[in-house]
Amino acid sequence: MIEKTLVVIRMFSQFVQKLLATSPVKTKPIIDSEKFRLLKTQLQKELFQPDEESKVFFPEEAALVKSIRTETAALNRNNITRTQAYFDFYHRNPEVHWAFLAHMVSRNGGYHMTDLKSSSMTQLLSQAERQKFFLFLERANSAIFADAFPQLLLYEQTKQKELRLKKYFPLFHISRFMAPIWEYFINEPHSPLLTTALIINEQRMIQERILNRTRHGEILLRLDFQLQEFLGFTNVIFPYVNKQDGLRSLTGLTVERFANPRQRIETGKFLYELLFQHPPVFHGVEEFTNDVSHTGSRMDYWESIYSSDAFAKDDKVYSPLLHDAWADHPFFPTPSIDWYKKESFIEDLQSTPIIKKVDLTNKVLENVKQLKAINELKALF
Repeated sequence: MIEKTLVVIRMFSQFVQKLLATSPVKTKPIIDSEKFRLLKTQLQKELFQPDEESKVFFPEEAALVKSIRTETAALNRNNITRTQAYFDFYHRNPEVHWAFLAHMVSRNGGYHMTDLKSSSMTQLLSQAERQKFFLFLERANSAIFADAFPQLLLYEQTKQKELRLKKYFPLFHISRFMAPIWEYFINEPHSPLLTTALIINEQRMIQERILNRTRHGEILLRLDFQLQEFLGFTNVIFPYVNKQDGLRSLTGLTVERFANPRQRIETGKFLYELLFQHPPVFHGVEEFTNDVSHTGSRMDYWESIYSSDAFAKDDKVYSPLLHDAWADHPFFPTPSIDWYKKESFIEDLQSTPIIKKVDLTNKVLENVKQLKAINELKALF
């Protein structure tokens, strides 16, 4: 009976997705057509460049490489340290919008990690299943940080002294796709272009190095992950208005078809537009991030609904702090495979969606009630 119910839910989810797909999304160009043509030419040239790694580094260059590796590894310890690192970098370099977007997405990654140990999940997943989901989330997020943060630190160095970034990229296994992008940005700072390129790079990177080549990718094919998508358990939320009842208003979206890299790229573009092109959202989210340090607990934004105290006597949902939920897991480097192998990947740089702000507050509240009810119902069987 349960299996039949899950099949029905899956079919209905697919129907809804097809229904939504019939509505075309309006887009706008990221840069003008002539600049895109020139950038595309540079990116096309990268496809035919031989893979070369410079063997000659001056002492100060070698010291910089060592310093970046050490700092990246230290800050890649867990979700809390990564999230704070993105935040600190953005405040030092506000022109790099991607760092603030990454901070907010990383906050959500922490929420998803602690959800696995929340009081609403006690009956839905076994301990082994929770561990698998956590390791998948941790692996993907740590891989993105290991790839992106050296790029950010190298860029920061270029603001102090001239660096040939392309010389350093092979040492950090950074895709050749990013070299013309950073060169363009240094000469002509264009935050939407850089942000979009980093979104494309990170999603294509984890697709190639993790989802296609490790067992973590198997999770995306499992029905229970699809069920979580349907029920809205993979919401990416931005708290942006502080209400007096302890409920911050939320905007964002529900991530669907996570296994599809193009869908993840479009999701990243959507979130970027939502965060940076809607002033009330940006200023509200900025105020939230300045006022509330990230702990991993959903109590950070909804303290009237969630509690990080497992022994609280009220009716709140237990949402633990990250360090109470999970121990640190050391980062293991993935194979240094460059995902940039097809010219067609360049086209994702051409446009970005035009979106409207959507209030998710009531939808997320309903998801909380659904999850709690399902968990309690399963406890009876």
